Amino acid sequence: MNVVASIHTTSFKQSNLMAFFDDPKNFGAQEVKSGRSWTLDELRIKSNVDLQKLWFVLLKERNMLFTMEHNCREDCRLFPSPERIDKVQDSMRRIEEIVHERNDAFWQLEIGEKAPNPRAVKTLDPDDPLATVREAIEAVTQVKDGATLKFQYLMKEKELRMQNRKVKEAAMLLKRFPNLDKEALQAKYPDVNIQKLKFNKKTRGSHEFNTV
Repeated sequence: MNVVASIHTTSFKQSNLMAFFDDPKNFGAQEVKSGRSWTLDELRIKSNVDLQKLWFVLLKERNMLFTMEHNCREDCRLFPSPERIDKVQDSMRRIEEIVHERNDAFWQLEIGEKAPNPRAVKTLDPDDPLATVREAIEAVTQVKDGATLKFQYLMKEKELRMQNRKVKEAAMLLKRFPNLDKEALQAKYPDVNIQKLKFNKKTRGSHEFNTV
């Protein structure tokens, strides 16, 4: 059995539709043994590629368990070891948490803001006859919000590149022309801290008097 699936999965390898069903030896069993769910510490040391592979293993396992649960319900039988579904869903939820942690770290580093909150799992209100319609409207709104967030991210990334370019231009001028009027340079680059920049060793070069 694959290492990434060895902790709690119970499905066996199949290349046909039987992949959506449990191992035949578990048919009619009162209890099916399974391991524990993945912990956050175990998932944090995995690469993004490994997390993606593990996600699809868990997704396949969850679909298989849902299929078996449905069949047992149709046959008026008890689904053996239903805690297997909870273990799979706990592992998937923790993977999403790890992915959000990494995404948040990227946003903090590149943009200086927290990443958008991950999607929340919603359940339809059984007493609301328009629940399905409302859910569809919210889904469209979320897609638009996602496009807006992507646009905002690209704009901030562009602003950072422009700011870095201005800093480099100002630093180059200070290095080439140490007697340059600092007030005029500050007026040309209002978003750059010239007073701080002129003390940078890369801008001073061999002209120490341009820090006066």
